[in-house]
Amino acid sequence: MKPTTILIALLSLVAIGLVRGAALTSASQDVIPSQSKEQPTKVKLDTDSVDDKWGEVAFDHTNHATKTYSPDGKSVGTCVECHHTDQPKDKLKPPLVTSERNVVLTAEVLKDAAAAPVKTCRSCHLQAGDDSKPLPLIKKADKDVKLDNEVAYHTNCFACHDAAIKTRPDLATKISGSDPKGCGKCHVAK
Repeated sequence: MKPTTILIALLSLVAIGLVRGAALTSASQDVIPSQSKEQPTKVKLDTDSVDDKWGEVAFDHTNHATKTYSPDGKSVGTCVECHHTDQPKDKLKPPLVTSERNVVLTAEVLKDAAAAPVKTCRSCHLQAGDDSKPLPLIKKADKDVKLDNEVAYHTNCFACHDAAIKTRPDLATKISGSDPKGCGKCHVAK
């Protein structure tokens, strides 16, 4: 057999393996319904990012919901650290203002048949440029900024990641905080 034929055959096998691996990885990511009472395992956030350089983020909900991922690394985070609307109004801390639940969300609360499902971020925080409903505004560098989904993700994730890196500096090599050079630790490059 000619060396060229062998090389083409090997490259074809590698290409098939890569395509198959990408399909399996993609299939292992949960599709997020707009609201649910079931906890997802792994999800892709920011799949329709409008950023020219950075795309989606693979988010492991199971790890964040069941492991000691609190900033100090000593406890499991609470649901309302991300799902901020799922707590009583008197528990909200600025800039949070929207409350849609009279009790603090827990996995146990969701077992009640009468419990409201949990909404996704996108239910309130629309994609940049989508003006189909008004978005809340927050102050950033003394400017009013629409709290679209990307601003909401970054604000929420940075708060926790920055606190974790401050408490446990060794995490700086694994996770990104608000350091603009760390985008690739969470995002897939486009």
